[in-house]
Amino acid sequence: MIGNDYCKIDVNFELTSDRLRSLVLFYGPLIGNDALALYEYLAINGSSAGFGKLNDLLNSLNISIDAYEKRCEKLNEYRLLRTLNKNDHYVFVLNAPHTLKEFIKDDILVRDFILKTSGARYQQIVSTIYEDNVYHDYQDISKQLDLGELNNWDAEDETYLNSRKKQLYDFNTRFNINSFLKDISVTMLPSRFRTEENMREVALLADLYNISYENMRTYVARATNSSTDLFDLKGLRDLCLSSQAPYSKVNEDEYDIPSITFLMSLQDGKDVTRYDRQIIYNLAHDYNLNVPVINVLLKHTLDNCDNRLYEKYLYGVAADLHRNDIRTAEQAKQFLKNDRNKKQSTADRLPQYDASRNTILSKDEEEEILKLMGKK
Repeated sequence: MIGNDYCKIDVNFELTSDRLRSLVLFYGPLIGNDALALYEYLAINGSSAGFGKLNDLLNSLNISIDAYEKRCEKLNEYRLLRTLNKNDHYVFVLNAPHTLKEFIKDDILVRDFILKTSGARYQQIVSTIYEDNVYHDYQDISKQLDLGELNNWDAEDETYLNSRKKQLYDFNTRFNINSFLKDISVTMLPSRFRTEENMREVALLADLYNISYENMRTYVARATNSSTDLFDLKGLRDLCLSSQAPYSKVNEDEYDIPSITFLMSLQDGKDVTRYDRQIIYNLAHDYNLNVPVINVLLKHTLDNCDNRLYEKYLYGVAADLHRNDIRTAEQAKQFLKNDRNKKQSTADRLPQYDASRNTILSKDEEEEILKLMGKK
């Protein structure tokens, strides 16, 4: 490792009081105080939002890179830390320490502990651990749950239960929210924030504004306030709205791409203004249009409004697309084509004005009318 390498911390567990006690009493003598302090710091600090310079982590710990490596190696040996590397990008994955009961069932760790401390010290700690069979000579007269209460359980209930277990989301979006969440620890995004509404918004914003997994991790972390029960959706939207999307030229008939990328391509790489970014968001949320339909509408509006996104025209057509349940790019193109043909056909059928029935006025009558109109 060198200081300019990149690293991130991944913590995917809660350090309960029982595990913390085991960490201090059992693991402490095995790994030493320095490694123990490093582990506690990383566990308490939690997962990082993304990759950062290793030097920044070393500065916060006030240790050298050699000291950091030695402490990591000690944590590796006792399976408290996994060190992963890819192209000088390091991921430090913290594993949960054994509980007290789990530790005493690990023959290797127990023997190592006794050798490094003493059998007396081991027995002293074990004597403080609550044993399940401490009341083995008592009769258990606890009232049991009546399982007959579950007789009303039906197939619909089972389906709901299974869907909750899987914790998978079925959104019609390019952004794979399930893959995204696999790399997000519960420390960074607690389960109570992973509602369908919140996750649908994350996926849609990524589709509209071409947000990468890595950038979205950062935005989600900034929108999460673990001290409250609120997920800052407005803050997340503002971050995505202001995000700078990479530019790439695409074909004008390629509609299933992020709307920001599509619009940038239509205007030859010019950055999309915040005003136009807000229009894209409104089309998705106020008119419930999906991304391919939005892209068709953007091109159609620019073609028919002198290269302007004229809101009055754009939102009027968006309302028609929503009202007629237009869901695909092909449906949208056909709908707009039919609508244009109808307007042209109506114009062709407008009645011709017949001047043959006009009243013929005499010269005196004409002069009288002109006088009344102030023309004479």
